[in-house]
Amino acid sequence: MTKRFPQHLSSRSALFLAVACGFLLLVWPARRLRSENFIFYFPNQHKSLPTEMMDNAIYLPLIPLLNLAGQVSGLQEKRNSLKVWFGDHQLEFRENKNKIQVNKTSVSLTHPVRRSNGQWMVPTGFIPAVLPRITGQPVLYQHGTTRAFIGNVHPVSYSVELQNQPSGVKLLIHFTGKVSIETAATNGKWIIFLQGAPVAPLEQEIQFQNPYVSKLDFDDQDGRPKLIITPTSSALNFYPQISADGRVLTTDLVKPPSPQQPVVAQKAPAAAASPPPGAPPAVLPVKPGAAPAAAALAPAPPLPVVVLDAGHGGQDSGARSQDGVLEKNLAAQIVQKVEGALTATKAYRVVLTRNGDSDPTFEERTLTANTARPVLFLTFHAGEMGDRSPVIAVYTYRASSPPPANDKPLPFIRWDLAQQPEASRSQQLAQDLEQQFAQISGANAPQPMEAPVRQLRSVAAPAVAIEVGTLSPEEKAGAIAQPAFQQQFAEAVVRAVQQFSPGGAKP
Repeated sequence: MTKRFPQHLSSRSALFLAVACGFLLLVWPARRLRSENFIFYFPNQHKSLPTEMMDNAIYLPLIPLLNLAGQVSGLQEKRNSLKVWFGDHQLEFRENKNKIQVNKTSVSLTHPVRRSNGQWMVPTGFIPAVLPRITGQPVLYQHGTTRAFIGNVHPVSYSVELQNQPSGVKLLIHFTGKVSIETAATNGKWIIFLQGAPVAPLEQEIQFQNPYVSKLDFDDQDGRPKLIITPTSSALNFYPQISADGRVLTTDLVKPPSPQQPVVAQKAPAAAASPPPGAPPAVLPVKPGAAPAAAALAPAPPLPVVVLDAGHGGQDSGARSQDGVLEKNLAAQIVQKVEGALTATKAYRVVLTRNGDSDPTFEERTLTANTARPVLFLTFHAGEMGDRSPVIAVYTYRASSPPPANDKPLPFIRWDLAQQPEASRSQQLAQDLEQQFAQISGANAPQPMEAPVRQLRSVAAPAVAIEVGTLSPEEKAGAIAQPAFQQQFAEAVVRAVQQFSPGGAKP
C-alpha cells in the first residue's frame, strides 16, 4: 500500500530542507582548487609561481612571491600572524584579514590573507598594492589575469582581423611591437611561439564565426608566449609569415588543391601537419621577411627525449628552509631552468612528470617517463646536506634488498626491476653529472652514491636523482635559491647530458 503524507507536512519538510542547505552553505569551508601558474616578467627573465583558487580569487604563496621580487631577510611567525623583513621594509600579516601593515602603514587588499598547506597566501591584489612600495619598481598588472610585469618591461599587445579569400581565410595579427615567431602543429591545432618582448593580450581568447577558424587563444603558462589557432577542419593548409618589421603576422588557412588542380609554382610555406601519436611537435622557425620551407619537405626525425621530474608537489611540500623556501617550489624552479637550457640546444625534447603544483604518484611519474621512451631520466630534490652549502649530490638506484632469484627468464621486465638493466648506464650518467657539477664555482659535488631512491626503481632508462642543499629549518636557502646558481646548475646538466649521449645533435 502506498502511503501519502499530508500536503502541509511535505511543505514543512521542503522548508526545513531549504533552511538546512542554506546553513550548510554558510558553514561549509571555502572550496580550494589548484589552478594554473602565474608568470612574472622582469626586464631580462621570467619566473612562475603556482596559483591557488580560494573564494573565487587567485592566491599566490607569499614568501616565494617576495623572493621573486627581492630577498626575504627574516620571518617571525606566530599562531595567527606573520612578520616578514624584506630589505629595509617590515610587513605584518594576520590570517583571514584584508588589511596588512607595510612599515606601520595599513594597506587594504581585495581579499583576506589565507594559509594553505602550511603556506601563507596572498591574493593577486597584493601585487599592485604592495610590490611597488617595497621594490621601488613599476608594476603592471591587470586584475583577473595570471601575469605581471615588474620593472622596466614594455609588453607587446595585438589586435586581430579576418579576411575571406577563395578556399580559405587570411588571419592578420597586428602587434604593437616587434616580434619573431616559430610555428608548430599538434593535436589538430597550430601553435605560434612569440619571441622578443613579453606579451600582454587584450583578450585571452578570441572566438570566430568562420567556416575555417573557430578561435585564437593566448597562452604563456610555461613562460613561452604563444598563440594557438584552432581550425574548424584538419584538412587545411597553414601558411604563416611575419612582416619584415616584425609587426604583422599573416596566416593563410586554405583548403589544399584537389589532385586534378595544377599547382602554381610559388614560394609556398610548409603546411603544418599534425605529428603522429607519440611524436613531438615539429617546430618550424620563420625568419622575418623569409618564406617558410616548401610543403613537400619530410618532417625531421623525432628528437631524443629527456624526462625531468620535480620532486614533491601539492600538499607534499618536502623540506623547508628558515626563510620559507619549500623543496617542491625549489625543485620546480630548477626543472624550469634545466628545461629551458635543454630546449635551447634544439637537440632534445623535454617531458615533465609534473606541471604546476601537482603531486603525481610514483607510478604516475614512472608511467609518464616510460611512455616517452627517454634517453635518460633526472629527478630533482633538495634537503639537509650539512654546512658546506651549496652541495650537489647524485644518486643511482640500489635496491634495499636483493631481488628474488629466478631460474627461468621472464617474457617481460618486471615493473620493480626495470632499472636493473640500466644500472651501468645510470652510473655513467651520474659520473658525467658529478664532473660537470664539480666545475661550478663554490659548489661541493661528492662522488656519486647508490641509494634506494623509490622514483628511480621502475624507470626503464638511465636514471639518477640529483639533490641540492642545504635546505633545512635551521638555515637560509642561500645560493641554491638564487637564479644565478640555478642557471649554472642547468648549464652543467646540459653539458653532462651532451657528454653522456655524444651521438645527439649539438647546439
